[in-house]
Amino acid sequence: MTLAICSALLVEGMSASSINVQVGAIRDDLGLTGTQLQLVAGSFLVAYAAFLPVAGRLVDIHDKRRVFQAGILLFSLGCVVCAAAAGSWTLVLGRVIQGAGAALSTPAALALITTGLSPGPKRNRAIGIFSAMGSIGFSLGLVVPGLVVTDLGWRLSFLLYLPLTIVVLLVTLRLAPADVDIEGKADIAGAFSLTAALMLLMSAVGGVGTTAPMWIVLQLAGATACALFYRHRTTRTGRLIPVDVLRSRRVIAYCLALAAVFAAIVTSMYLISLALQTNRGYDAFGAGLALVPQSIANAAAAALGARLVTRVGAARVLMAGMALITGGLAYLGLVGMDRSYATGILPAIVIIGVGVAMCYPAASIGAVDDVAVVHRGVASALLVMFQNVGGALGLALATATGVVPAPGRATDVAVGMFVSAAFLVIGGLAAFVVGRRPAPSRPSPRPRSGDAELAPLTEDSR
Repeated sequence: MTLAICSALLVEGMSASSINVQVGAIRDDLGLTGTQLQLVAGSFLVAYAAFLPVAGRLVDIHDKRRVFQAGILLFSLGCVVCAAAAGSWTLVLGRVIQGAGAALSTPAALALITTGLSPGPKRNRAIGIFSAMGSIGFSLGLVVPGLVVTDLGWRLSFLLYLPLTIVVLLVTLRLAPADVDIEGKADIAGAFSLTAALMLLMSAVGGVGTTAPMWIVLQLAGATACALFYRHRTTRTGRLIPVDVLRSRRVIAYCLALAAVFAAIVTSMYLISLALQTNRGYDAFGAGLALVPQSIANAAAAALGARLVTRVGAARVLMAGMALITGGLAYLGLVGMDRSYATGILPAIVIIGVGVAMCYPAASIGAVDDVAVVHRGVASALLVMFQNVGGALGLALATATGVVPAPGRATDVAVGMFVSAAFLVIGGLAAFVVGRRPAPSRPSPRPRSGDAELAPLTEDSR
C-alpha cells in the first residue's frame, strides 16, 4: 500500500521535469512564443506553490484519503486537458490543474503512509520511499516522456501517466475513511487568487519587450488586485504561516537562497533542453537522456549534503553548493555550450547536480533549525513555496531578457547560462543581507545545525 500511494509522487515528479523535453515539440506544433512557453512550463510550479498551504490544511480537517484521491483526480484531469490543448492558454490551464492536484496529493500521501507509525525504522523507511519516488520520478520524467514525444507525439506524453494514476485510485479505495476531529476551514478561494496573482505576474514579466506596454500594465494591475484579495482572505481566515516563522530572518534568508537556486536550475535545464533540440538536432528522448546525469549526480550526492551540514553548518554548505552551481553555469556560458556534449555540457551538469544536493538539505535544515519544533512543518512548506515560485519567475525573467530561443531559430543560449548564474548571485546576496540583519529576541535559543538534536531531522530531510 505504501508503494502504491508513493507512486503518485513518481508521476508528479515526472510531470515536473518532463516539460523540459516536451517544450520543443509543443513550440513547433503550436507555434508558441517565448512568453507562452514559459507560462506553460512555470504554471505547474506556481499552482503547486500556491495550493500547498491550503492542501496541508485540508489534510488536517478532512479525510486524508479523500484529499489524496481528489488530488490524483485533479492531476489526471490536468493531463487530459494538456493532451487536448489547441493553444497556449488551454495548456496553461491543464498545467495549473496538474499543479493543484500535485499539491493536494503530496501532503495527503505523507499523512497516509505515516498514519499509525511511531518514530523509528519502519516510519523512516516509509518516508524514505516517499522521498525517493519524487527523485526517481524527476529523472524518469526526462527520459520516458521524451521517448513518447519522439515516437508518438507530445500529446500522448501527457496521457502516459493515466494508467498509473488509475491504479493508485483503485488501490486507495481499500483504505478505510479516517475519522477527523479537527474543525476548521481551508481557504481554497485564497489559493486560487494567489495562483492568479503569480500567473499574471509571470506573464507580465515574461512579456517585457514583446508585449504591448498597456497589456503588461493591465496584467500587473490584475496581479495586484488578486494579491490584495488574497491578503484580505488571509486576514479573515487567519494566517497560514505563523508570525514567528515570518519574523525569522534566517528562515526568510534560506527561502530566498533556495528560490534563487531553483530559478537558476529550472531556467538552465529549460534552455539547455531547447538548445539541444534546436541547435544540435537532438530529439526529445536524446535531450532527456542528456540531462539525466544532473539528476543522477544530485541523487548520488544527496547524503553528502546532510552530512556536511552536521559537520560545518547549514550556511557554509549552502554557500558552497551555490558556488558549485554558479561555477558550472559560468563554464557553460563561457565554453561549455560550444564544446561537445562529453567535454562541455556533461561535466557542468554533474557539478550542478552535486551543488543542488548540497543546497537543498542545507536550506531545509537551516530553516527548520531556526524555528520552534511545532513550526518546522510550516517552515518546510514555506521553503517549497519559495523554490517553486523562484523556478517559475526565473523562467519569466529569462524570457524577458530575450535568451529563450524563438520558434524555429537557433539562439546562443550561452547568455542564458550567465542569466541563470546571475539569479544565484543576486539571490545569494539578498539572502546574506537578510540573514545578517539582527533577529528579534527569542524566549529560548534554538539548537544550531550540527547539534545532536538534528540527527532525526537530517535523516528525514534527505
